[in-house]
This record gives sequence, structure tokens and C-alpha cells, in this order.
Amino acid sequence: MTKLQKQLAENIRFYRKKKGMTQENLAEKVGTATNYIGTIEIGKKFPSPKMIERIACALEVDELSLFSENIYNLTNEDVKKIESNLIEKLAQTIEDTFKDIIKM
Repeated sequence: MTKLQKQLAENIRFYRKKKGMTQENLAEKVGTATNYIGTIEIGKKFPSPKMIERIACALEVDELSLFSENIYNLTNEDVKKIESNLIEKLAQTIEDTFKDIIKM
């Protein structure tokens, strides 16, 4: 199993459980067999791009988040801190850019 396949398997399982869904529920939503979802979640199968899109839609996440690392340890507070830092850095960058433009 590749690192990417392992990450996808773990994230699908994580998001499915977070939504309180069973493998059967997810399979119904994406139109596939329950055992296929199981084989994806243990990393035996790698779904097609279309299936990844359908799974992401059913889990109400974007496709790229199914491949993201370290999603398990982030709390809402962590996410808010990250967002706040990004907004501060962006605001500082914009301010610095305008100062540079004014100097020209």
C-alpha cells in the first residue's frame, strides 16, 4: 500500500465516522457495494477519480481533504488559530505591498 493510498483510506474512515455513517450508509450514498468501501478503507483498493469525487460529496468534504495529513489532531480551536494567523499574515503582506507601491 502506498503512502497516498494509506492516507486516503484513513481519511475516508475518519470522515465517515465523524459523520456517524456506517460503511453501508456511505456505500448507499455513493452507489457502490459496502464491501468495496471496506476494501478502500483498509487500503486494498484505490478508487477511481470519479469514486473519490462521489465519496467526498457524500462525506461533505472536498476531494483534496481526503488526501490531507494530520486531520485527526485539529480541534475547532486549532483551526481558528490557524485561520487567525493566516489572516494576520495576509493583512501584513497586503500592508507591506501597499507601502512598497506608495514608495514608488
